[in-house]
Amino acid sequence: MERPMNDNARGALALGARFISIKVWAIAGLVAFIALIFLMAPAALVAMTQTGSGMGAAAATGVSDAVPAAYRDDILKAGSICEGISPALIAAQIAAESNWNESAGSQAGAQGISQFMPATWNGGAGMDGDGDGKAEITNPHDAIYSQGHYMCAKLKEVDALLSAQSVTGNRIELALAAYNAGTGAVESAGGIPTNGETEKYVPKIMNAIPTYQGTDGSLILASQSGIGSGEVADAIAWAQSIANDDSHGYVWGAEGPEHYDCSGFTMQFMARRGIALPHQADSQARMGLEIPESQAKPGDLIFWSINDGRSYYHTAIYIGNGQMISADSPAQGINIESIWGRDQHIIFRTYTNN
Repeated sequence: MERPMNDNARGALALGARFISIKVWAIAGLVAFIALIFLMAPAALVAMTQTGSGMGAAAATGVSDAVPAAYRDDILKAGSICEGISPALIAAQIAAESNWNESAGSQAGAQGISQFMPATWNGGAGMDGDGDGKAEITNPHDAIYSQGHYMCAKLKEVDALLSAQSVTGNRIELALAAYNAGTGAVESAGGIPTNGETEKYVPKIMNAIPTYQGTDGSLILASQSGIGSGEVADAIAWAQSIANDDSHGYVWGAEGPEHYDCSGFTMQFMARRGIALPHQADSQARMGLEIPESQAKPGDLIFWSINDGRSYYHTAIYIGNGQMISADSPAQGINIESIWGRDQHIIFRTYTNN
């Protein structure tokens, strides 16, 4: 027989019941909150992809709005096949080849948006890029996908030639030359062939890359926006004035008007010449045209690498006679000085605003 509860026992039991009820509701609320977070996460990720840092959807995923919307997915796919061949490069190459015309044709017989020769296409270069089971030279999805693979193949071939010391030059530029003239022509020339076309084709594409890079879409030639006079002498005079004024110093990540790092300094120098470059030494080293030091002129840029050109960590402005203007370091500042680092891998590059 159960003993009757007194008032204290009943109160304790009621309090315990309320405590359990509160815990149950708290746990249920926590579970609901976690579920809501998981439900919202994909939408938040999509929103970030579309609007991060004020960029458009295309810019946030690796290309600028200069790439026609109909081809952006194809460009991103083709520019993600191998190291060295970027979406922006693929886009700049298409602009040079066909100006985004799917029906383009050349007197030599090249066809489609990527201007493949039928013999090259049918010889194994043509690939199915849209999964319809066919590889059609005039289908832009197939052509752009095939272009990415073909450029990667050309890059692999010129890397082998570079390793064998059969050619010299920038590997990306040599791959473009091989796409245009053939790997055999590059090997025979020992670099970029001079045939009236290829030596113009390569710098045209390299200089156009900033237009298609995944920024806010504003990385176009500065001359198209009315920035800069395009006068080399004026730009060098500006750079000298910065170096001679101790109120300007080296600050990593800075791009003026008070302080600069190395690539911020060269970026602003080139803007005064009417040429837009990104704020990164290695990216600047992939643009323009590589030239031997003997052909360098005042206003060209110099780049340094400690891993045989796989990446470049420093850049400066060449002003002739073995001299340069360089934003060196926080301790050394911005200087007019002799070219240093001769024991490293150094290249010279020239740029145009055509």
